[in-house]
Amino acid sequence: MCLVLVPQLSACWDSTELNERAVVAAIGIDRSEQQRYEVSFQIIVADEIASSKARGTSPVIQYRETGNTIMEATRKAARKVPRRISLSHVRAVVISEDLAREGIGNLLDFLERDTETRLTMRVLIARNGQAKNVLSTMTAIGRIPANDITGKLENSERVYGETYVVNIDDVIRRMNVAGSGPVIAGVELTGKQENAPKKDNVDKIIPDVTIFIHGASIFRRDKLVRWLDEKEAMGLSIIRNKIKSRVSSLTCGKEPDAMIVETDFAQSDLNVSFQGGEPVFTFVIKQTGMLSEVNCPLDLTGTDVIEAIQHEWTKDTHDLVMSAVRASQHSHTDVIGLGEALERKNPKYWSRVSNDWDKKFADSTVQVKVISVIKHTQTRSSPFSERSG
Repeated sequence: MCLVLVPQLSACWDSTELNERAVVAAIGIDRSEQQRYEVSFQIIVADEIASSKARGTSPVIQYRETGNTIMEATRKAARKVPRRISLSHVRAVVISEDLAREGIGNLLDFLERDTETRLTMRVLIARNGQAKNVLSTMTAIGRIPANDITGKLENSERVYGETYVVNIDDVIRRMNVAGSGPVIAGVELTGKQENAPKKDNVDKIIPDVTIFIHGASIFRRDKLVRWLDEKEAMGLSIIRNKIKSRVSSLTCGKEPDAMIVETDFAQSDLNVSFQGGEPVFTFVIKQTGMLSEVNCPLDLTGTDVIEAIQHEWTKDTHDLVMSAVRASQHSHTDVIGLGEALERKNPKYWSRVSNDWDKKFADSTVQVKVISVIKHTQTRSSPFSERSG
């Protein structure tokens, strides 16, 4: 009897062959005109990826469906898609700004609960637009738009520092922190958006429409409350220890933006002390870097000159961090992590203020201390302007 049952038990009774799957690369979620969820599925056209079978058509296709829930929209899409929708390879989830301002808590439940989806999916907010338009834009370098978007997000984090990568798991964890919320990068379209889905968009040296990463959205629990751009966003990245590399544009004498310092190391620590029974928070920023560009006459061989540049760099970083602190406090959302540090330092005090932390946080005293070291000036000891003079 056992010998008869073994072959049957070992079979893959619910398996689906690869050629029977519609592999979804990205999901877009908007609010429809009927106030339902409008879900867009960016599906890979496998024959266009395999060069031997390519027909010269688009490497992806987008299907859209509406529903009262994400699950309902996903199942209803089966009426339009000739294969079983597979969510196991989704790389990005793009949510419209309007929907993010309403709240994203409910739509995340399906994305976390479903057995096919991965918690490593990147999350972005479609700034000043709709997610479906972002995902229907043809891209030149990355043939699959989902890969193009995630590649730009990762590259922006790696070399610029204004934004950083956030996945589904990060978003859910930050939503559960008292008085806080997630920070999610924005993605936006620039150019003639009506040409975004056309193949002509990638047949030109200068595309009509370009997808670019733009700013960081900060949330109060599950609702978007504010955008941070440039300095504020950069300051937040420094605070959250997300800087891998960045550039600082400094004043040289009376010439603004005449020097560039490239950061190659940055570390932020948060200390908590008590003065008069109230917490005082101090961010200690340690950073090292190198001179990457100097467009003013300076003798970089002198230690006093390097020290002066370090002082200027320290002040610039201090201002960046304080701008992020002020933006966070003004928005009453503790995305800079003061509450978590306070809970670790004094759990009893935290238990008294945690329920009203968003208000308490807005009036908290925050100090910033920056320690900067310029390690070298790369291959030149003096700028071109100094030598030519």
